[in-house]
Amino acid sequence: MSSFWDRPGGHNQYIAAVLASLSVFNFGVTIGWSAPSVFAVTEKKYYGFAVSLTEYGWACAMANLGCALTMVPAAALANCIGRKLIMLLVVLPYIAGWVLTIYPFNMYLLMFSRLLQGLCAGCYLIIASVYCVEISQVEVKSYIGNFPLIFYYLGILYAYILGAFNNMRYLNYGCAVTPAVFLLTFVWMPESPVYYMLKNKKMKAIGSLQWLRGKHMDAAREYDDIMGAIERLRDNNKFSCQKLRRLASAKAIIICTIMVAFKNLCGSIAIIMYSTLMLDAADSQIFMDSKVSIIFIGISVLISTLISVHKFDSRRTLMIWSIIMVALNCALQSIYFQMKDSYVHSLQWLPIVSFCCFSFFFGLGVGIYPFVMMRQLFGENIEILAASVVWTLNELFAFCGAVSFPYILHVWNMAVCFWIFTALAFLCLIFIYFLVPETKKIADSKEMLDEKQNTVTK
Repeated sequence: MSSFWDRPGGHNQYIAAVLASLSVFNFGVTIGWSAPSVFAVTEKKYYGFAVSLTEYGWACAMANLGCALTMVPAAALANCIGRKLIMLLVVLPYIAGWVLTIYPFNMYLLMFSRLLQGLCAGCYLIIASVYCVEISQVEVKSYIGNFPLIFYYLGILYAYILGAFNNMRYLNYGCAVTPAVFLLTFVWMPESPVYYMLKNKKMKAIGSLQWLRGKHMDAAREYDDIMGAIERLRDNNKFSCQKLRRLASAKAIIICTIMVAFKNLCGSIAIIMYSTLMLDAADSQIFMDSKVSIIFIGISVLISTLISVHKFDSRRTLMIWSIIMVALNCALQSIYFQMKDSYVHSLQWLPIVSFCCFSFFFGLGVGIYPFVMMRQLFGENIEILAASVVWTLNELFAFCGAVSFPYILHVWNMAVCFWIFTALAFLCLIFIYFLVPETKKIADSKEMLDEKQNTVTK
């Protein structure tokens, strides 16, 4: 099979997917902002008013809460007014959220600014994922469909780098320009051809396909091929919950939900948002400042995510080894914090190395596996309703993880936090080993999930 880069116009689908994924990059920037900002906001009082660590945790987590609130409505609107249009409409509110982050008058306005950013990001997370899958050819759907997740971690890394080498003011400015960059680039991209098909706009759908595939490709033929599977998407266009009541879909959603719960509660969201605080508490600044050290954490999770998008013989096996290494690194951090006072000088290198290992193995399996499994269990053309439900729960669990960490730290200590993460990671391992299906032979997984579907009254 020839490369898409050898085909006239074959690269256009990659360009459109990259520019669409810049929207999710914005959300990564919003989440990544939390780590380098923690000391400027809580200790140096950059905004001119006092902010406790627990209040800061609420402000940070508001982005995840806002994201969860708009997932399902955004999925409905995407089928009503189009994927591209809704993504462009929320750019200005996103910029407004950053303006409020730069100039908040009090703690409540800072929390609202983060909430506003999250409300906009909720539209991006679900719609960008669907858009990337819908514009891509069958042979590359599994790769292009992962672009938004890659750009999410890329956005986190961007915020880490900005925070490491700039003060709070320029960190805010650098983060605030990213939605404008998305607007000025994505506005030139075509609407999803699948959306046009749902609206029975044949000529526009063919025109969109023609740009994505190149003028020398037979877009009309591909249009006919896609229309053969469009009835399932028409059900989604009605936003019916009928599919969610089917036994197979319910099982798939339950599995994905438990997976995203473990994904967020085993320490990943806490490390992403509070890594500078953790490194400072560990006295792990023998080589460099904690704000510089977290760049390596961002690089680690990005590299592993890039690796994980490739096809493996057994993703389930990869997932098992991933969660084992996550648990071991959490346990290692717990032991370090308990023994820190005795061995602080000889082991100052350990926390950053352990955090990088955690991030790498997290991104290699547990960080991406639930969404790969979701896309495969629900088919190559993502069922937008089911996807929005799973993404909503993912952000709700992320909200819980972000809010709870400062309280656990306040009541106990850092060692207890990581022991809790360790315990949750081992519970995740047990769940994966006994209940999670292999996605290598997804047809078999679907057959397993559908075995009782015919007995259910439609």
